Amino acid sequence: MSRWSFACLLGASLAGPAFGQQRPEPQLLLTMFGGVSSGVGLWEINRQPYARRSDATTHDTLRLVRRLESGLTLGASATIFPGPNLGFTAEIVYLGFNVDDDCTIAFLNPSVVNLGENQEVCADVTRTGASASVLAFTVGTIVRAASRSFASPYLRGQVGITARNSSTVEMQGRFLFNNTPQARLVIDDPRGGAVYPTAAFGAGVMIPLGPGYQVRLEGRNQLLLVRQATGVADALLVPPTGTKVVHSLGLLIKLDIVLEQRRGRRY
Repeated sequence: MSRWSFACLLGASLAGPAFGQQRPEPQLLLTMFGGVSSGVGLWEINRQPYARRSDATTHDTLRLVRRLESGLTLGASATIFPGPNLGFTAEIVYLGFNVDDDCTIAFLNPSVVNLGENQEVCADVTRTGASASVLAFTVGTIVRAASRSFASPYLRGQVGITARNSSTVEMQGRFLFNNTPQARLVIDDPRGGAVYPTAAFGAGVMIPLGPGYQVRLEGRNQLLLVRQATGVADALLVPPTGTKVVHSLGLLIKLDIVLEQRRGRRY
């Protein structure tokens, strides 16, 4: 046997099983994930009359702006793939948004002595924020390609509901009275929190870590329906309101625990 024949025979014996083997195909996944989601502007009132505490007949004018800050995203999901490509998923997500408010004095009434009352409340509105966290429950489908490869790209789409226990309209600031902080409404919202529909779309890649585990990198667009102030508030500080769809873009890192998988061919 020549040296070339021996080398070819050795190479075939070493490479044959490797080429003949198939990676297992994950079928049932339990997933935990975290990441960040982008903020978005909510509403703006350019000229809001606001009475002084010392004289309710005297009004200054405020400019009010509210937006959601970028926040932490945490969640868990379960996914089943009946076949190699199409799967079904259910998910719970916590979106930890904070509110970023800005209040400036657009006009100071010069008719009476200014005691700085509204400036104090307005400065506190700008200085402090509130929570606008959201809990989302969604179900949907996921489509993956190359399910037995080292890297498996996928697309997903989900619909569901969000629950929020705080208002995205109400705004308040604090002032000192007898050296004790007191809260004062700037914009009122009798409705408070609410439940709204939501949708999410994502794309990512699955990468096996070892037997029973894989990691995912995913970009996501979470569509949220939120209430906003659409105009100047009345004498009771209640503004007209409406709803708007906002897009919160997120980057997530996911850890899959593979509970069931289809074994690949050995040869």
